[in-house]
Amino acid sequence: MKKVIFLALFLPVAANCQIIENFESGNINNWIQSSEGHWKTDDSESLSGTFSLHHFFDNPSAGSDCIGLPLSDLHPSEGPTRWSFLIRHGYDPSSSNNWAVFLMSDTDPGSFSSGNPVNGFVAGVNLVGSDDTLRVWKIRDGSLSVVVTCPVNWQTMIGKTNTAKVNVSRTRDGLWSISVFDQGNQLKGTAIASDNELFSVQWLLVNYRYTSSCDRLLWFDDLEIDGMFYEDINPPEVKEIIIIGNRTAELVLDEEPSDEILVPSNFSLNDGTGSISEVMKKTPATLMLEFTDRFTNKTLNDLKIIRLCDKKGNCSGDVHVWFTPAWAEAGDVIISELMADPSPPVSLPEKEYIELTNRTGFAYNLKNWILSSGSQNVYLPGFVISPGDFLILCHIVDTGSFSKYGKVLGLKSFPALTDAGRIVVLSDSLGNIIHGLEYSSKWYGDNLKAGGGWSLEMIDTDFPFYTAGNWEASSSGKGGTPGELNSSSAFNPDQIFYGIQNVFPDDSVTITVSFSETVADLISKSDQAYIDGEPVIAVTPADLMLQKYIVKPSGPLEKGKVCTFEISGGITDFAGNQAVRRSFKFGIPEQASRGQILFNELLFNPMPDDPDFIELYNCSSATIDASMLFLASVNDETGDTSETRKVSDIQRCIVPYSFYVATTEPEKVISRYFTSDKDFVFETPSLPSMSDDRGHLLLLNRLLEIIDEVSYSEKMHYPLLNEKEGVSLEKVRPDIYSTENTAWHSASESAGFGTPGVMNSTYSSENQNNDQIVLSSTRISPDNDGWEDVLLIDITLNGSDNIVSVSIFNETGGFVKKIAENLFAGNKASVVWDGTAGDGNLVSRGIYIILIKMYDDKGKTKTWKKVCSVLR
Repeated sequence: MKKVIFLALFLPVAANCQIIENFESGNINNWIQSSEGHWKTDDSESLSGTFSLHHFFDNPSAGSDCIGLPLSDLHPSEGPTRWSFLIRHGYDPSSSNNWAVFLMSDTDPGSFSSGNPVNGFVAGVNLVGSDDTLRVWKIRDGSLSVVVTCPVNWQTMIGKTNTAKVNVSRTRDGLWSISVFDQGNQLKGTAIASDNELFSVQWLLVNYRYTSSCDRLLWFDDLEIDGMFYEDINPPEVKEIIIIGNRTAELVLDEEPSDEILVPSNFSLNDGTGSISEVMKKTPATLMLEFTDRFTNKTLNDLKIIRLCDKKGNCSGDVHVWFTPAWAEAGDVIISELMADPSPPVSLPEKEYIELTNRTGFAYNLKNWILSSGSQNVYLPGFVISPGDFLILCHIVDTGSFSKYGKVLGLKSFPALTDAGRIVVLSDSLGNIIHGLEYSSKWYGDNLKAGGGWSLEMIDTDFPFYTAGNWEASSSGKGGTPGELNSSSAFNPDQIFYGIQNVFPDDSVTITVSFSETVADLISKSDQAYIDGEPVIAVTPADLMLQKYIVKPSGPLEKGKVCTFEISGGITDFAGNQAVRRSFKFGIPEQASRGQILFNELLFNPMPDDPDFIELYNCSSATIDASMLFLASVNDETGDTSETRKVSDIQRCIVPYSFYVATTEPEKVISRYFTSDKDFVFETPSLPSMSDDRGHLLLLNRLLEIIDEVSYSEKMHYPLLNEKEGVSLEKVRPDIYSTENTAWHSASESAGFGTPGVMNSTYSSENQNNDQIVLSSTRISPDNDGWEDVLLIDITLNGSDNIVSVSIFNETGGFVKKIAENLFAGNKASVVWDGTAGDGNLVSRGIYIILIKMYDDKGKTKTWKKVCSVLR
């Protein structure tokens, strides 16, 4: 081999130098063959001078042979590089018969022929396809992509007998050019293109692929390489570290390191507090590092390489690489504004949009993030949202309409935003929630703006999961503020986390738990969740917003048993607030039967703009599913029954001896009645019609069997009430038959005229002594103040076929009122006197006699007299 290298004498200073190889020495001692003896220099049809490099192996089958020259001292990143060579291919090129000159390769001939991935740049014909065109290709991990295409068809413009001269050059910045000349030095074609990527430069390779009849038909000569050559005496340097996962990184070096870099113990993270479990080469100069533990997100990390060497033995020790991994977590990028109803427009485009805001000091690539709304999942294209940026999302055809308002990302499929509201969730490419909300038209706080043309804006972006109380209609004159700070922006901290909203068993070993807000860390804190004091064994998310979870108890639930689900104070909302409600009772539901669930309180004549409500009471030992109960109203004149209305559109447990209030607007009921308990006031889609003067209601189970019924009238209210609007009717004791009109009384003024979800203000407890006739008190004060407003008469009898009548007389024996007549009492009954006479007016103060008469099916009669004082 004849190899001439002109180098400066004071290396390692870089110098423009040249490699010239014309093969006139007749040997190829410094060239390496993939298979020895397949190439030689000979004078058989040489291209220039006496000798040329010639493939001469007579292969009885198809093959591919490679020969290469080391190029480790070439540094194309530091100056222009030029390659020139002569070549002749004695057969028409095809996908099976072609040649390739690897101008730069990081792989030696043997490794290349063994199929190891190659990185570099290669000039050749038909490396991909068979159009016979000369090209320069980039090869990355063995995959080819075109850099520059020369307008030369090798078969028609060069042919099988002609020698061609190929010139390729690359500037330091990556401008490539290729030119081809014929034997007469006439230019046949030229082209230029840019590609600034580089790989480790170790070899120049010539590869020949051929069929069995087309071997020995490639000649190569007069190789010249001009460029920046110098001997490498420097150890590798780290160019960058790329974080590609929560415990995976790519380490990019400026040259290929020695294999000792592949030993995990050669690395240390954060002074030994972290370690690497695996090191792999992605490319010769790029390493994949798999760390044992997750990175601490958004925190500066120190990766130390204990020893870093290149293939020539140049080494350095204790190389420190500082990096800050940053991936988006819940609340980092938020939905800060949305236009769900753009018609009629104010001055913005009449188009729907969603605004995202990056709340952090880190940039995030939104590629493959998911925007979900209803059943739609829209994948976002690659787009980097910078720290503090606003980004408008819209349909791709509307991009131009919003571009003047700020940065816009158009989506081919923009999710539908319904006017009334729906759930919208933004997730990362792995499906982890970043932000989400279930917006409602009620959030506008303005009926006029809710009609269209105005956006909903978040008030305080520091509390993104604070939902209903942190949104309002835009106050901008445009109707919204896409791409800029919200007009509603103000300090509005989230200071309360209601906590557990519902617990329902899907079966004996699976329980669904719902929270009022997103709880992002319940899985990691599952040891802080208990059922009857025992830790749960598994917690998994049940919705995108992380408000619902599937919980597995430590053992199967028992039918008929009331259980308690509890969480500790360590489980908080996004703002760090501990839950107000941390425990919730539930049980396996049973089919409701007559008398188990009873009407207990009714509001049928509410204040203006307030809703009706119906309170039920479970007076049995069974747990009942509220979604399996139905309400209907009856027209007493026609006997017609209305359509049934579900008590609840979601499954809820009504545990034994508890209240359940159904209303269309729980917030208004809770706000109106200060004694109410919000834990037992629930939203229902609708209630049956309840007129203000009188009505008839039915409670039914799923089989449409009547569970309870009540006929109400405004005449059942306390007679001296000046105003009955907003005053509920309460039963004096929940377990009394709802059909007994005297069992109902107006809620007391001291209780706020209603007690939804709590014990009724008129409640009178059952006397536990053994007397057959027991009065709730010896006095009655019928002034609707919540204290002894009614008298409850409990009657306990022998046998089950007893008829009872109860009358009231004054102290002189004058008849006042019959409060029960021929009442079929069975063995037990309760009768209520509200202090009124037969004309409905309140009696005057004084002593009153209660006469109770009983007769049974055998004709036996018995009479009792009791005395009660009326105080006024």
